[in-house]
Amino acid sequence: MATDKNGNYIKGTKKELPEGWVTFGFRYAIFPNDEQKQRLERSFGSERKVYNEYIAGLYEFLDQQQFSGGKIKYKTPSYKTITSQFDFLDKSNDSFVYNDAKLRFQAAIKKYNEEYAVKPMQYKKSVRKKIKTIGYTPTFRDIKGLPKFHSKKQGKLSYTTNQTNGNIKLTQENGEFCLCIPKFKEGIAIDLHRDLPSKGIIKKATIRREGTAYMVSLSVDFPMQKETLKNSVDPSKVVGLDYSQKDLFVDSKGQTAKYPRFHKIIEKRQRRLNKSLARKKNKAQVDQDGNIIYSKNYQKEVAKYQKVMKKAKNQRKDFLHKLSTQITNEYDAIVVEDLNLTNLAQCLSLGKKLHDNGFGMFRTMLKYKAENKGKHYIVADKYFASSKICSECGHKKDTLKLSERVYECDNCLTKTDRDYNAGKNLKNYGLTTLLSLGATIQPVIV
Repeated sequence: MATDKNGNYIKGTKKELPEGWVTFGFRYAIFPNDEQKQRLERSFGSERKVYNEYIAGLYEFLDQQQFSGGKIKYKTPSYKTITSQFDFLDKSNDSFVYNDAKLRFQAAIKKYNEEYAVKPMQYKKSVRKKIKTIGYTPTFRDIKGLPKFHSKKQGKLSYTTNQTNGNIKLTQENGEFCLCIPKFKEGIAIDLHRDLPSKGIIKKATIRREGTAYMVSLSVDFPMQKETLKNSVDPSKVVGLDYSQKDLFVDSKGQTAKYPRFHKIIEKRQRRLNKSLARKKNKAQVDQDGNIIYSKNYQKEVAKYQKVMKKAKNQRKDFLHKLSTQITNEYDAIVVEDLNLTNLAQCLSLGKKLHDNGFGMFRTMLKYKAENKGKHYIVADKYFASSKICSECGHKKDTLKLSERVYECDNCLTKTDRDYNAGKNLKNYGLTTLLSLGATIQPVIV
């Protein structure tokens, strides 16, 4: 919300943080009882139903318009036009459950218009193969980037509710903390493993289920004094990080992140659980409508699978947080390359390791942590050839294959590791950028 001259919030205005305030997310585990779990599951299902009705309306509109590519100009109707058609979408759910479905739908259309509408319409790779082999007739759901229906089994089970007149708050009784949100005024038990900022204002809460565990993400506005951006930088406190498939990165000192590759550790167990799920699915009974009736053993196996994948996810996130904190504490300027990770992930030989190491998440962590600590976060130009340039003499190679892991300069005959050479070039790029920004580079004492 906007604020007046005294810094007080003005109700009913768009959000505009006062100077010195920031918005951070705080994630906690919550422990609803059995009755509360049923209500949460109903909220998840209601959000998914409203979203899918929006998608069905969009497909009907595109069919009438004979859509063949380009931007989508669709006026999103009110969620009340959908909820009025179904008795179970009543006021027993938080109204923000339905509004959240509308916001997600609008965000999906916006993403399509910004990223895919500017290109010629294209079907997914698997669909193009089916068209060639079996003469498959594609539908709107096969168009690349177009919003799709949410699945009950594979969809994200979550919804977001916003703060209104203090309806999201934390209470304490007998030493136990509870989270109060709309339709859950009695409170849901929460593990408050770290305190919220004393002057913080909870703006919204996102409740989600991950496997059998329930989590909440609280978006909190609070005043925070950011460090002043450093104007004088020691060259030894500048580091360049070149992306590495094997080790996450190689820095300008030749050191690697020594990333453990958490997904590879659980890959064998994941494969075994997938086989077990496939066997149970093949042996499952079918109802009159042809739908599979999943057994309790199948559901137990799904819970095991989700637990294994969640552990790898949490290990990766923990490792990246600790590593990014260490780097932003140690260095005054961090330089990374501007990689198109979306395109890189589509490569069969590179995508698996990219998803495993989470380099995109790592860059995001480096960015906000460096900004909060008054450090410089520099992204090299997209066309800066960090791998082709010799870090010793500046000579640039015309071509350099990805399979060439050792860089050999044709001019000065320098022979060094390819990623180490790129890391040094990124550091030099950062020093040049700092000078252009008006920063002072301290002289190197020999």
